[in-house]
Amino acid sequence: MERVEELKPATVVVESIDLTHDALGVCKLENGFMIFVEGMLKGERAEIVITETKKNYGFGKIVNLLEKSPYRVAAKCKHFDTCGGCSLMHMDYDLQLSFKKYRVETTLKRIGLNNVLVNDMIGMANPYNYRNKVEIKFNQGEKGIEAGFFQAKSHTLVNLDECHIMPKRVYDLLVLIKNVSNELGIKAYDEESKTGVFKSAVMRESNKTKKLSVLFNLSVGQTIPQSDVFVKKILAKIPEVASIAYSSTNDESSYSMDEIVQLHGEDGLIDSIDGMDFWIGHRSFFQTNPIQTERLYKKALDYANLTGKEKVIDAYCGIGTISLVAAKKAFKVFGIEVVKPAIQDARKNAEINHLKNVFFEVGEAEIVIQKWKKFKFDVIFVDPPRKGCDKAMLDAVINMKIPKIVYISCDPGTLARDLKILADGGYNILEVTPFDMFPQSVHVETVTLLQLK
Repeated sequence: MERVEELKPATVVVESIDLTHDALGVCKLENGFMIFVEGMLKGERAEIVITETKKNYGFGKIVNLLEKSPYRVAAKCKHFDTCGGCSLMHMDYDLQLSFKKYRVETTLKRIGLNNVLVNDMIGMANPYNYRNKVEIKFNQGEKGIEAGFFQAKSHTLVNLDECHIMPKRVYDLLVLIKNVSNELGIKAYDEESKTGVFKSAVMRESNKTKKLSVLFNLSVGQTIPQSDVFVKKILAKIPEVASIAYSSTNDESSYSMDEIVQLHGEDGLIDSIDGMDFWIGHRSFFQTNPIQTERLYKKALDYANLTGKEKVIDAYCGIGTISLVAAKKAFKVFGIEVVKPAIQDARKNAEINHLKNVFFEVGEAEIVIQKWKKFKFDVIFVDPPRKGCDKAMLDAVINMKIPKIVYISCDPGTLARDLKILADGGYNILEVTPFDMFPQSVHVETVTLLQLK
């Protein structure tokens, strides 16, 4: 039998028989060894080179595509083959939706949830330029500062000359930042030499006001050189930039508590959902696809079927988006969030929208919820991070026998795990509706309705 090691780096001809959940083509060599091939669709034949081997499987790249799938389309972006921002731009959009629904279904079945109704994906009429928040990395190139996304599974930067998932105005701001930085001699931070200034930036556009904001993350101890001139040059070209700030930190996550220095404007933007205004701070979590967010929250509220009499929990409430939308139709809403600045924003948002029947508390959901047992809640919304719910949180919900759960998830794997725990704890999984919040990527968001038996 032919050894896999002997095939590397020689090319082999393979056929893709399926797709992994990461949209890699699943190919089997004559000796049964599995190879996962980037960018290969089901049913395609290609000459590939094996780039990496493990004990029971390997990875490959297409050298020559011999037979194309009828669902293969020309990628809209010149950077698609290298940039890690998109992974499905070569796939017909209708197939993207079917693939993501299939991903949800198979993930649920793998854990034993075989009879769960998964509705068709809710897609977009225009699956481009939808992302109103982007996190950009910087690098110092030979011709000046570069900005873009990392290549998949690497820290190699792709310097963007175009981008079709961010709005045009956000991309224009990205280009302007590069040009002004080069003009003023501001350099990107270099990890090896420990020199330079810019590490990354978070840029947002308000779907309501069309204002823009940018938060720069700088190397520790640095400030933006000639910051007054830098700000003036940005505003001269794009006056809609309403907020410019920076933080000098090693923690570039949204959970960072490090100080933010405001150079221009206020420390955030106003945006809206369901006719309600929300203050979004620089590090606040806010769904990045405004069109799909409206649809997703509408489905979540439809599932909750609030009549004005219900007491509701919003676990992992963030800046209070679901809490406040639900508060318009519920008796009382209690929001929980572990990030203190998010709760501060949530309380501010309750004031902005003149809602007095919503209450927020800082803390771990699984701990805070125990304090509220006496209230006998009717509905709980859970919208956890990608890692899903803490088991103690799920156990608390089961013990409290909350009649209805509306579970919003951004990861089918952790969703399946948590749904199995809830099903074993006495809940019926009535249905799942998947939403395409991130077109051109493998990510899928879902809303699930559960009812106590």
